Amino acid sequence: MATRRRGERPLRRRAPQRDELARFVVFCEGTLTEPLYLKAFASLQKVRDVATLDIRGMGYDPRRLVEYAKETKRLERRQQTGSTNYWCVFDVEAPTPHARLSDAVQMARDNDISVAISNPCFELWLVLHYTDRDRWINNYDCRGLLRQYDNSQGKQLVGDVYMPLRHQAIKRAKRLSALHASASRRHPNDNPSSSLYRLLEAIDQLKSSNSGSTRDSN
Repeated sequence: MATRRRGERPLRRRAPQRDELARFVVFCEGTLTEPLYLKAFASLQKVRDVATLDIRGMGYDPRRLVEYAKETKRLERRQQTGSTNYWCVFDVEAPTPHARLSDAVQMARDNDISVAISNPCFELWLVLHYTDRDRWINNYDCRGLLRQYDNSQGKQLVGDVYMPLRHQAIKRAKRLSALHASASRRHPNDNPSSSLYRLLEAIDQLKSSNSGSTRDSN
């Protein structure tokens, strides 16, 4: 082994470069609420240490959203140098579910695109930050229920408010998922539910494997 000469600096492990981080491209059905929440999540130091999130609010129905994600993935594959994870975030809607919902889910599965689905709507995921909910609910009542907790108006959202509560939401959403699975219920019959926790946990797993992550008080 070579001996380090006097005056030479000790060898140090190189810090990870930005292009070494995992990349997540997230296509959202909504153009405001979902992106605002996910951008708050993406801004957390622990998340920025391990991943970059490219969050796109599209305003498309689930089938068109997945089609767009599929085409984007195909085009980006030609110039990609690292690993990219593609996700679609959309709602079931209630009382009338989106048309071709099952087609969207199957297309995503066939093209290795992950999905995070809220039933009836994304506001259900937000409600789970504050309380349990296990009874069927429609879009209108779900948004009214959310206002009781965060005084939200329309689609505006202060994402930072939710970040300290996100771990409770994950636990509640996973409990709902287990209840529906035990009864063999799948969308659109798994109301209420949200699998948005799967996206957050996919990044949490990166955080837990990175011992050099900066401490996050949230």
